[in-house]
Amino acid sequence: MSNNNDDIDYKELRTNNDDNPMLRFDALMAGVKNGGLRSVSTINLLVCYIVASFEGKIKADTITAALDEGELANHFEVADSIGRMIKSGVICENEDGTLSLGDTKGAPIELIEKDLPLSVRDESMRICHKILARERFERENKVEINEAKGGYNVVMHVSDKDSDFMVLSLFVATIEQAEVIRDKFLNNPVCVYETVVESIFDNE
Repeated sequence: MSNNNDDIDYKELRTNNDDNPMLRFDALMAGVKNGGLRSVSTINLLVCYIVASFEGKIKADTITAALDEGELANHFEVADSIGRMIKSGVICENEDGTLSLGDTKGAPIELIEKDLPLSVRDESMRICHKILARERFERENKVEINEAKGGYNVVMHVSDKDSDFMVLSLFVATIEQAEVIRDKFLNNPVCVYETVVESIFDNE
């Protein structure tokens, strides 16, 4: 992990030909797949890139969860990076917990983007979009797991504000099955709704 100095300097957010962060290996690698980020500087760069891409719409926990899921960077390195950059003013934490880009120490976001591998940028964006969508779905749609004789009823609500326009109930034998169905539903309840409706109208 980085040292105890909370200040983020220019070199940690911008590179030149003689100082390539991809050639530094100073970050923890536990939980990181091949091709993931191995330097503190590239983790800083990626966090800035994500914050700039989702300006005012993403929280620290979501960034950490996305990079954990993609195995793109070590969990503790990401959390440390976010904390240091908030303290240094590189990124700002808003009242609702979302993050915005602050002072990037003279490194335009376009140059920060170019210093990151395309595969890492694309994967991090994909997972962040998925997690943000899931968070919205969880706020807007509800799933109940109710114990029943011989198993569990999973009751899924597809809602629009205060009204349900579909309620789907499935019986399963175990709590593990119920939790899997709940999680799959919340990944994309709109897709579940559209599939059910299409199946009804296609059934001739």
